[in-house]
Amino acid sequence: MDLIVDFEGREEKVRVEKLGPSEYEVIVGERTYRVDASTDGDVWSLLLEGQQHEVAVAREGANAFRVGTRGETESVSVYDPLEFEVLASTGGPGAHGAQRVEAMMPGRVVKMLAAEGDAVSVGQGVLVLEAMKMENEIVAEAEGVVAQLAVEEGQAVEAGDLLFVVEDAAEA
Repeated sequence: MDLIVDFEGREEKVRVEKLGPSEYEVIVGERTYRVDASTDGDVWSLLLEGQQHEVAVAREGANAFRVGTRGETESVSVYDPLEFEVLASTGGPGAHGAQRVEAMMPGRVVKMLAAEGDAVSVGQGVLVLEAMKMENEIVAEAEGVVAQLAVEEGQAVEAGDLLFVVEDAAEA
């Protein structure tokens, strides 16, 4: 499984391959690690290069996690590489400036979850789009204010059509 991990503004390509029931090979950049992992809910026990680590992981948003070990916690974002490319094409998560969110495929807007002027957080639903007989919640990719809703309930959209714009709260 390939992932993109964003930690402290640094993006790393990470590959994880399962070797056994609890054993993984994790490749970060040029380094390769063998990891033995087990979990009890939100706490992971990792054996990494002969060292035991207890790591707490809590979801903070759609792709955001709070990871803690030895009394220190950090925010980490994890993305599928294709999803990361799509987000990067709209300015990326956490980027400054307006975030334009466009339809990825033809569909119909079935529900509005936010209004122009509403404050939204990363991963918060803004509207629901029905495409290929499935309802998909389209979420804010950045924290800010809904500056523009370019669609309304019942409206048909094509791939590439603008759905909404989120601006930094300071710029709105």
